[in-house]
Amino acid sequence: MRSLYPFLGLSVCATVGINAQERPNFLIIQCDQLAQRVVGAYGSTYGLTPTLDKYASEGVVFANAYVGCPLSQPSRTALWSGMMPHQTNVRSNSAEPFNSEISTDITTLGEAFTTAGYDAMHFGKRHDMNSLRGFKHKEPVAEPFKDDNFPVNNDSFLDVGTCKDAVNYLKNPPSKPFICIADFQNPHNICGYVGANEGEHINKPYSGTLPELPENFEVKDWENLPIPIQYTCCSHRRLAQAAHWSEDNYRHYLAAYNYYTDMVMKQIDQVIEALNSTPAGKNTIIVFVADHGDGIASHRMVTKQTSFYDEMTNVPFIFAGPGIKKQKKHITQLVSPTIDLLPTLCDLAGISIPEGKPGISFAPTLKGKKQTKEHPYVVSEWDSEYDDVITPGRMVRSPRYKYTHYLEGNGEELYDLQKDPGERNNLAKSPEYAKVLAEHRAMLNDYIIRTKDDYRSRTVKADKEWRSHPLGYPNHTGRCVWDLRKK
Repeated sequence: MRSLYPFLGLSVCATVGINAQERPNFLIIQCDQLAQRVVGAYGSTYGLTPTLDKYASEGVVFANAYVGCPLSQPSRTALWSGMMPHQTNVRSNSAEPFNSEISTDITTLGEAFTTAGYDAMHFGKRHDMNSLRGFKHKEPVAEPFKDDNFPVNNDSFLDVGTCKDAVNYLKNPPSKPFICIADFQNPHNICGYVGANEGEHINKPYSGTLPELPENFEVKDWENLPIPIQYTCCSHRRLAQAAHWSEDNYRHYLAAYNYYTDMVMKQIDQVIEALNSTPAGKNTIIVFVADHGDGIASHRMVTKQTSFYDEMTNVPFIFAGPGIKKQKKHITQLVSPTIDLLPTLCDLAGISIPEGKPGISFAPTLKGKKQTKEHPYVVSEWDSEYDDVITPGRMVRSPRYKYTHYLEGNGEELYDLQKDPGERNNLAKSPEYAKVLAEHRAMLNDYIIRTKDDYRSRTVKADKEWRSHPLGYPNHTGRCVWDLRKK
C-alpha cells in the first residue's frame, strides 16, 4: 500500500526556476464555511456562483478535496503553513494557553513567496496563529448595514471592508509578481442566524421558494454512531440552539445560508473584476478554496463541529488562469488543500518547495500532464472547538470509502461513498465489510506512525452531563457546554 505523506522530513522537490518576468501572479479567494454542494460548478442548481462557475469551466475543478480539519483556526493555520493540525499543534479555536503561534521553524506560504521576490498581501479574516507570516496584512474595517431579509453581523460587515481593500490592491497592482489572498468571512454569518433563531419558532414569510431538505436530513440509526456524534448537540451551542427546530425552520436556515453565500459571491465578483481591469489579470492564476464546509441540514446538523461528513470536510477547490489546462471533467484524485496548496503554488511559481512539507504538488494535473504522485488516502483531524469538550477523532478518506475513528468509546464509522454518498449507513460493524474496515484501520495507523501523530495519546474530556439525554438531537435537554462559558 502506498503511504500518505511519504516525503515528510525531506525536501519534496526543487523546481526549475522561472524567469522573474514570467512568474505568474496568484489570487487566492477563500470563504469561511462554504460547503462544496452549494457551488454551481459542483452541480448545485441554486445559481449562487455564476462568476466562479465560469472560471471553473475554464480551469480545473477538484471533486474530492478534503480539509485537514473542519474548524476554522486549525484549518487555516494548517493551510498557510502546509502542515497538518497535529504538526502545527493548533487544534482548536482557542487562544492561549490551549494554542500557541506556530513555530518559526515552519516555513509558511508567505515566507516562501516573499523570499522568492513576490509581493505577498493578505486581506480579510486571519484566525491563523501567525501562519500568515510573510504576508503583509490590512485589517478590514467593518461597515455596518441593515438588512431586512436575514440577520447580519460583523461577518458580513467585515466582508465589505475586505472586498474594498482587495479591489483597491488589484486595481493598482505592484510592479513585481504578487500573491494576494482575499479572505472572506461569509457564509459564516449563518452561525449568527442560528443564534438569532434559537429553538422552534415561526419564521417570517420568505418571498422565494424555500430550499428542500437534503435526502440525508434524518438520521436513520443513532445507536450505531460514535458517542461524540450522538451528543454533538451538547458540545456545540449552534446545534443545541437548532435541536428543536421544525423542518420548516431548517428550510429557512438553508435559505439564509444561500443568502449569505450569494452576498459574498457578489463581493468576489467585484474582486475578480478588479483583477481583470489591469494587464496583470492576464498573468494571474485564480485559486478558490474554503476552510471547511457547513452541515447544511444534513444529519440534522447546522454549521460545523466534531463530525467528518462530506458537507463539513469536502470543500470547493478550483484553479483557473494562465498555464492551467482546462479539464472537461472534474478531477477525482484525492487532494488535501490543507497540505497540497502550498507545494502546488510553489511549483507553479518555480519556487523550491520548503523542506518538511507533507503535501503533494498537483501542478502536473493543473498543466494537463501526468500526475505521478497521488494520495492513496487523505486525512482530516478533530480535537475540540474551544477545549471545553475534547473528543479527538480522525477521518481517512480513500477513493471509495470513508473511515472515522474517535477515541471516546473507540467509536468508528465506515461509509461506502459509492453506494451511500449521504453517509447514512454505518458499515463499521458489518461482517461483510470486515476486510475493508481492517484496511482503513491500517491506513490510519500508517498515517499516525508516518506523520508522528500523537492521536492515540490524546485525552478525552467529556463530562457525563454532556452524555445523558436520550439519543437524537431533538431530544436535547438541559445545558450545552457553552452555557458554562457565559458565567
